[in-house]
Amino acid sequence: MLTNIIYLLLISFILIIGGWALKALIALAQGNPIEVNFKNPLNLKARWPKETKQSK
Repeated sequence: MLTNIIYLLLISFILIIGGWALKALIALAQGNPIEVNFKNPLNLKARWPKETKQSK
């Protein structure tokens, strides 16, 4: 049980680092600076719109 959780965390960590490295390589290939954001390393954003209170 504990081994499975450790493997899940290891795979997740490898995928996050791999995605981060791929994004950095793409940025370098395009000539853009590499931005490091530890709170959101893959720059994932919510896909649903924020609700705005508009009075009609």
